[in-house]
Amino acid sequence: MTENTELEQAHSDETAARTEDRDLPTGGDDRGNDPSSRVVELEADIERTREDLAQTVDRLAEKLDVKTRARNRMIQTRDEAAWRWRTLRNRATDAQGNPDPVTIGAGGGVLAALVAVLVVALWRRNQTSRRSRRRR
Repeated sequence: MTENTELEQAHSDETAARTEDRDLPTGGDDRGNDPSSRVVELEADIERTREDLAQTVDRLAEKLDVKTRARNRMIQTRDEAAWRWRTLRNRATDAQGNPDPVTIGAGGGVLAALVAVLVVALWRRNQTSRRSRRRR
């Protein structure tokens, strides 16, 4: 769920709960005839509304605090990268921490491929420069 959807869902849940909790006096109810109980109910409803509004403002303030959100995202990314590094290292080594033979073979293959690409690139560069010298 996205943050907007979570906020909307939380707000609608709180509003529904507040509406369900409310006991509005009806004409036939004895509480409806007592003005002091109506005042108490209204004051309680106002207080709940203020609390809801304060929570909503706090959530919006958190969303608008870009610096803190960026910092939290950076920390989360750093922790995830460290976890992935540990997982990769554990897969590439045996119980004593020595490199696994498969890892050594794969590393050697990658190194050989890089050297081959480097040699071909240098050779082609050298051939291109020799051709341009011959044409002069």
